[in-house]
Amino acid sequence: MRPHVQRTLISLLASLMISLLIVPAGFAAQTPVISGIPLDTNETLSDGFCWNATTFGGFNYPVNQHKNFVASENWSGERLQYVEKDGKDELGKSYPGNHVIGEGELVYTTRPFSSKYKVVSELDLDAKTTPKELSGMFYYKLAWFGKPYITVGGDSTRLTNLVMDQKSGDKKTLKAGDSWDLGSNYSLVVNQVDVDGEKVWFELDKNGEEIESGIVNTSGNVADKTFTATADFGDKKDQLYFTTYVDSVFTSATDSFAVFKYTWLIDKDKVMLIENGDEYQGFEVKEASENEIVLTNSNSITLNLDKDKKNYFTDSWYFQTSDEGKGSTSPEGYVIYPAKELNSSGNYTLRGLPFDTNETSSDGFIWNAATFSGFNYPVNKHKNFVASENWWGEHLQYIEKDGQDELGKDHPGNHVIGEGELVYTTHPFSSKYGVVSELDLDANTTPEELGGMSYYKLPWFGKPYIAVGGDSTQLANLAMDQKSDDKKTLKAGDSWDLGSNYSLVVNQVDVDGEKVWFELDKNGEEIESGIVNTSGNVADKTFTATADFGDKKDQLYFITYVDKIFTSATDSFAVFKYTWLIDKDKVMLIENGDEYQGFEVKEASENEIVLTNSNSITLTLDKDKKKYFTDSWYFQTSDEGKGSTSLEGYVIYPATDVTVEDNASSGVNNSENTSNESLSNESAPSTSSASLLESKADDLKDVNSSSPEEKYGVETSAKAPGFEVLAGVFGITLCQYFMKRRD
Repeated sequence: MRPHVQRTLISLLASLMISLLIVPAGFAAQTPVISGIPLDTNETLSDGFCWNATTFGGFNYPVNQHKNFVASENWSGERLQYVEKDGKDELGKSYPGNHVIGEGELVYTTRPFSSKYKVVSELDLDAKTTPKELSGMFYYKLAWFGKPYITVGGDSTRLTNLVMDQKSGDKKTLKAGDSWDLGSNYSLVVNQVDVDGEKVWFELDKNGEEIESGIVNTSGNVADKTFTATADFGDKKDQLYFTTYVDSVFTSATDSFAVFKYTWLIDKDKVMLIENGDEYQGFEVKEASENEIVLTNSNSITLNLDKDKKNYFTDSWYFQTSDEGKGSTSPEGYVIYPAKELNSSGNYTLRGLPFDTNETSSDGFIWNAATFSGFNYPVNKHKNFVASENWWGEHLQYIEKDGQDELGKDHPGNHVIGEGELVYTTHPFSSKYGVVSELDLDANTTPEELGGMSYYKLPWFGKPYIAVGGDSTQLANLAMDQKSDDKKTLKAGDSWDLGSNYSLVVNQVDVDGEKVWFELDKNGEEIESGIVNTSGNVADKTFTATADFGDKKDQLYFITYVDKIFTSATDSFAVFKYTWLIDKDKVMLIENGDEYQGFEVKEASENEIVLTNSNSITLTLDKDKKKYFTDSWYFQTSDEGKGSTSLEGYVIYPATDVTVEDNASSGVNNSENTSNESLSNESAPSTSSASLLESKADDLKDVNSSSPEEKYGVETSAKAPGFEVLAGVFGITLCQYFMKRRD
């Protein structure tokens, strides 16, 4: 090869390498996810890998249907289950390291469930008083990859979108000439309101064209005040697709109005037909009947045992695992749970495992990080987080103290949690520094400046903080924890914003000396500086900074590792990895008697914080109401009597709401500092189904696993006096650099 061609190719290669280094992968913020209950392959039998609507937030879960959804036989709703078929690669405790799900071994089953029309439930109608035009008190829904659809004529193989289901407490007041947009190009138009005759004339339009019209007499009975519309669709004849109820008409000084309630509408023009052999999101339909749809995975699934990897088995659902050997016992065992990424903006709910007061003893109302997504849950810590003794992380538990209003199956209708009976406990957990875990260091090879291989975190109301000096009573924000595969490439003069007003500024890069001089700034002022030699060992390439803070002396608060330095045609660069920073200037001190979000600290020690509710909590037994017990956590219950047996029993679980913003429009700064906490969703549409069936559902989305950690900002600056003169560094050309390396 001719020299000038060789030089050109080398330059192009170097340019490509620099571009890859300067724009590191993985810097975008991780999207929050919905997760299921984690299972440990060391402890779970092969037939135990099964999730339903109470244990996977990606499934649709109407709380008032709890009894039917969790029944052992004739259950409703969705199931995802591993069923071993070929005698190979069996999952579970007999072969804890196996991580292959064979073709047809992942079974997704969904069954319909009944739902009352609002006009029936809200007016307390029965079979005799329900208008005959409704053809019954109920219609049927089928949950399909997490989203509830309407079954046409009660047939699960014919699905359509629920366009409008007016909430029980809502009403729509319209005057003549008004048009009400119902969604999916449907609208209700009021033509005339006759107050004297107590009548209203309106029409139902689609794409601006009338498809139904009617006159309703509000002075009559329920049937007179109810309007219905039917049509032939979905291979079914004369099917109900619209109903509304005109509650009243009235007049103001200038206009006459009609009040509409209990409006219900499905999209008759878009029906999905499901048949045996159809393919949906990597699953094949094996059984398609009116009462059940069964699908299995079309291809085998080999799980990647890495906590940072996702194993997709549908367009939007995936299996998350721990690293290999992070189960409870075997060095091969691992933790696994299904999850769904929330990649669209909206409001979601992270929920905990529901309990039925008819079936749960008073000491059984307890949630940990594996059963309440509002808690922080690092999957590789599963063993320690769910251990019965010496557990780490967070627990929320009801403990009966005063002998009154006891929750549970002995008194299923009781719904008062007395003062001090709701106990929130949090224990610290260890975490290795990135430089230690990624470079596989041990006690002998870890730089002594780190003071050890690990530091301690404490989850505090769902967010992990750093325990200063390992003391849980002194908490600081983790401003930066650079991901294991991330790198930051900087040249002289560059400033890296670490958050919380900290920044790392590169002063000079000496390629010949293989050194870099940088500083850590806060609010633009230098607080630390150093020179790192990349030709040395791990200790030489690692920079640390300590200070006195949080009532502790000489505490580590900053680490970075300079992986290498290199030169381009015009500049010299340094590559930073494993950067870790806590905000030393903002430390929260926790003491006995302190109040936090309606809880009082009862015990505050280095290894445990215990708080109890400061006031009694009277639960509102209404599926549409939230009972907050902290600033952001609340108890969600079913309606009274919706437990499994007693007319007084109910279902209860803790929950918290999160908002996923559209980063493009909100200007959110995507950073590698966002944690991967998980969520759970009540009615998130699946990718392929949503594209087939447009929906204007107002269902609140649910989220199971913890909300995304807040980004902790950091400020840092450092300069080192006595830095050697970097003569000629910036004059070295790219070609010379590579030729020198080649020689």
